Amino acid sequence: MAKRQKISDKIQAKFDKPQFRIGDAVFFSWLGQKQYGHVIRIKKASWGIQYSVESYTGTKYPCGIQIQGQKTHYNTGYILHDDTRTIGTKELERRIQTFKKQPGYTEVSVNATRQKTESRNDNKNGRSINTNSNSKNTTTSKRRSSTKSNVSSGIDGIGNNNTKKRIATKKSKLDDAVQRQRDFLNGFINRD
Repeated sequence: MAKRQKISDKIQAKFDKPQFRIGDAVFFSWLGQKQYGHVIRIKKASWGIQYSVESYTGTKYPCGIQIQGQKTHYNTGYILHDDTRTIGTKELERRIQTFKKQPGYTEVSVNATRQKTESRNDNKNGRSINTNSNSKNTTTSKRRSSTKSNVSSGIDGIGNNNTKKRIATKKSKLDDAVQRQRDFLNGFINRD
């Protein structure tokens, strides 16, 4: 684990004193994603002042602060103090309003997963794919037989039943791990 750099007394004093007021527009980072929002709550924590920031999408995030490249101990979400001051209140408000009004803007869902089956009407080698399930003769898949094991063929290649079970087991373990991570992170996000 990386050793934490020493925070100067001057910066620590700023961490312990509120740098923003409720209602101020700020530029902040949450898990590396930069966003705009407003401070809605301020409270004292053991590591400094904790800010609750409501993004332009309505999601509320607990945040620390980053001043002159130094962050509070809570750094999952943090307000970018220097950037917020550089951008200015008027420009931040304009950006927040712009993002709110963008048609078709959607935030990535917490449960966003790729669909298991996708239909495709194109093929890299230029041949058409026959989507008629009653047809026995297709141009992109061929029946292959093997004497060693029960092998099935398809557009993606050759696989056997054991491979399918192994893949299903890996996917379920991965899905479980992803869900545990989502549950953990959702504990930090307040949605009213």
